Order: sequence, then structure tokens, then C-alpha cells
Amino acid sequence: MVIIGSGAYIGMIIMVASGILLPVGVSIWWLVTRKEKISTILIGAATFFVFAIILETIPKAILLNPATSLGQTVMGSVLLYTVIGALLAGIFEETGRYVVFRTLLKNRRNRETGISHGIGHGGFEALYMLILSGVQNLIYASMINAGTFQSLVDQTAALGVDVSSLDALPAQLAAITPGTGLLALFERVFAMLLHVSLSMLVFYGVRKSKLWVFFLAIAAHALFDVPAALYQIGAMHLYVTEALLAIYSIAAFVLVYRFCYQGLKEEREEAPAEAVVEE
Repeated sequence: MVIIGSGAYIGMIIMVASGILLPVGVSIWWLVTRKEKISTILIGAATFFVFAIILETIPKAILLNPATSLGQTVMGSVLLYTVIGALLAGIFEETGRYVVFRTLLKNRRNRETGISHGIGHGGFEALYMLILSGVQNLIYASMINAGTFQSLVDQTAALGVDVSSLDALPAQLAAITPGTGLLALFERVFAMLLHVSLSMLVFYGVRKSKLWVFFLAIAAHALFDVPAALYQIGAMHLYVTEALLAIYSIAAFVLVYRFCYQGLKEEREEAPAEAVVEE
């Protein structure tokens, strides 16, 4: 019988705590230092919820469902799984940003708006992923140690559902360490940094009326998700994946900050006060 040790519990608790402290801490810091509106951050969070959690799940349920022949074909191909998975995330999340900047946030013209939205968007993703997975793991770990988990597996199997993932869960949870929780935090930090960059990029495109920037954001987002998709399908090592994501996020932020964020600053400084108000 597998027993979930204290180290695994610490790793799960780190995940849950990180899911709260990371987005809340960054949001408070930004609001206090820049006097930005909290509603922009909340709208960013809502953008992720609507477009990534609700709308994106519709094509995923069709294209990435292992219970269907189409899903089995996609899941069985490294190329198809990687391309489709990456493009879905890019298309839906960047469309969400574009729609929001053209509607709900169309009257917020200050360049900090893009960063505020990105903090909300990436922050809610961190909260959703870390807390959800951390709490689920804690519940399953408690059931395993209490001896009630097997009854859940048996009941699920009696319904005709494939329980192979449940059978493998005890060993997976037992392998969790405090380092696993810290690695999850590391990943979310850089994912959040990328979301800030992408929000700045799309905001810049809307402000400058450059539609091609929106498609650039889709491509940039999809490219970021390629290593993660390759890892999920077993084609790339975890540490290589995390290293690539960190490098990509930093490079994207530097480039977008230099050419988009500062570009809007220069426009504001050079434009007459009346022109800024009219915009």
C-alpha cells in the first residue's frame, strides 16, 4: 500500500499557497505603486475565465477527447497534438484580450492598462491551476492514507470508466516533493510574465490600430505552449521544458516592453494634451 509522506503534503501546500500569494502579491504591489484601477485586473481575470476555461474547452472536448476516434488520432500524433493544443490556447486567449481592449477597456488609454490586464489574466490562471491541482491532490492524498481511495477506484470502474489514471495516482502523489511545489511556482511566475507581455502587445496593437499585432500575439502565445505540449505527450524532459519557457518569457517581456510599452510612452509624451484627451 502506498503511503503519502509529509514531503508530498508540503509540496502540495506550497502549490496552494503559491496560487494565492503570487497573483495577490503582484496585484497589490502593482496597484499600490502605479495607482491603477483594480477593475482592470479583475477584467483580465475574467478574460481568462471566459475565454480559456469556458470557451476553449468546447473545441478541446472535440479535438482532444481520447474517447473519440478523432481525439485518439490527435492524441496519437505528436505533431497534431502540439499544433492543435498550442493554437487553441493562442487563438482563444488572445481573442479574449483583443475583444476586451476593444470593448470593456476601450476608454482606458494609459499604457499601464496592458500590464494590469496581464496581471489579472496570468494571475487568475496561476490561482486556478495551482489551487485546483493542489487541493485535489491533498484530497486524494488524504483518501489514500485513510484507505478510502480504492473504494473510489472500484466505484468508478463499476461505471465502465477507464480507471488507469486513478490507479497510477497514488504513486504519482507519493513522488511529489517540496521541490515539485517550488517548480510549479517557478513555472507560474514565467507564465504570468508572458501573459503580461501578451496583454501589452495586444493593447499596443489596439491603440495603434494594427490588426497584425493581434495575429503576432496568437503566434507568440502558441509558440510558448509548444514545449509544454511536447512535455505533456512525453516528447520533452520537464526541466528542459521549464528552462525554455523561462527564457522565452523573459525575452518576450524585454522585446514587448522595449517596442510596445515604451512606444506608447513616447507617443503620449510627444502628442499634444488635447490629442491625448480626444483618444
